[in-house]
Amino acid sequence: MNHEIEKMAGFLEITPRKIDELLDRYDQILSLFKNVEFKKRSNLYLIGNGSSGEGARIASFLALDLFGKVPYCITPYQFTHYSYVALTDKDIVIAISQTGTSHEVVESLRLAKKAGALTIAITTIANAPVAEVAEIPVVLPECKENVDYKVVGVLGQLYGLWMVILGIALANEFINDKQAESFLLEFRDLNKHYKRIADQAQEWTLDHIDFLEQFSKLTVLGSGSLSETAMELAIKSIEVQNRFSMAVDTEEYLHGICAADPKGNLVIMLADIETAPYSRKVYDSIKDFGQPVVYFGHNAPEGNLSVKLLDSKYFSTTLIFPLVHGFIVAWAKAKDYGADGAKVFEFYQNRLKVREDMKK
Repeated sequence: MNHEIEKMAGFLEITPRKIDELLDRYDQILSLFKNVEFKKRSNLYLIGNGSSGEGARIASFLALDLFGKVPYCITPYQFTHYSYVALTDKDIVIAISQTGTSHEVVESLRLAKKAGALTIAITTIANAPVAEVAEIPVVLPECKENVDYKVVGVLGQLYGLWMVILGIALANEFINDKQAESFLLEFRDLNKHYKRIADQAQEWTLDHIDFLEQFSKLTVLGSGSLSETAMELAIKSIEVQNRFSMAVDTEEYLHGICAADPKGNLVIMLADIETAPYSRKVYDSIKDFGQPVVYFGHNAPEGNLSVKLLDSKYFSTTLIFPLVHGFIVAWAKAKDYGADGAKVFEFYQNRLKVREDMKK
């Protein structure tokens, strides 16, 4: 087995334990924000690239409901070149970076501080540049991984971001102590199902490996926050398998992309309890049209990857990530994928100097 995939499989195995360790610090993390003010004229900016950007967009649904206003979810480049000029001293900027060294993320925090906004960083390393620059660093050592294809950190940082949002909401009486406790109980309950779903995904993948190997391309569909887990699956497929993959919001797919039917393409539909009725109609339509399609998630048709999910208004993605990662790990292990992605990362990161140095 490829060394990177062996490490990725190991992190997949320990993810639920690491998430439990992170949840043990729930009260401590929420308390970091006890003096943070979120006013009527405040805006919330969530900044991240890659899986950190996915997490920002997923967490924005919770922030919208709690604060009654839409957060700005933007890339570091967009922020540092355009959006920062709109900042005021009433705004809050949260930057998410697993390594904490991405130059544009660090620069986002520097510009936000200069504008007088409150700066918060979520990272896995205490002495990372983002933690040094931010006024409130939220360090999640439980999520640190020495692997190019991240697993623990993808989900752990999302939990961390949810906790930051809940901490700000609690400090400003958008929720009370009892509600904060109920969110923690829901987190713990969801995490109990991680291993079961990851195992089911791996078993299904190995049983269908010959079918999957027919396809050189993947188109992954999801609605709502699942459009971000679709992105995670597509990106991981590109990184690990060097297989051309794309993620599309299900409605966007139906507004034009469905007309494309490239040779060797497999459509993967992701569905949770909320999106299942609509997703099933789309799945049936794709199948009836004659395009290859599989369905992953709640109440899947026979022969597809069906997993029992919990009904969660904000956090259903926690049950789709183990499905996505289990699927990628099992496929890579079976066919010994994973050798090239890390080399490509290293080339571009060194060539473009995208990271800042860590302090000694």
